[in-house]
Amino acid sequence: MQEKLSSALSYLCAWLLAFFGAFSLQDWATIIGVGLAIGTFCINRHYRKKSYLLLRQHPQLRELYEDINS
Repeated sequence: MQEKLSSALSYLCAWLLAFFGAFSLQDWATIIGVGLAIGTFCINRHYRKKSYLLLRQHPQLRELYEDINS
C-alpha cells in the first residue's frame, strides 16, 4: 500500500509541475487577471440584484437609494 501511495504522489507532483511549468509568468498574470475580472463581475451582479429586490420590496427606499447613488 505504501508503494502505491508513494507512486501516486510522485505522479501527481510530476503532473502539477508540468502543468504550472507550461505557462510563462505573463500567461499566469493573464489567467489571474481574467479570473479576478469574472469574480468582480459576479460579486457586483449579486449585490445589484440584492439592491434591486430590496427596492422592489420597499419602494419608500427608492428616493434614499437615488440620493446616495447620484
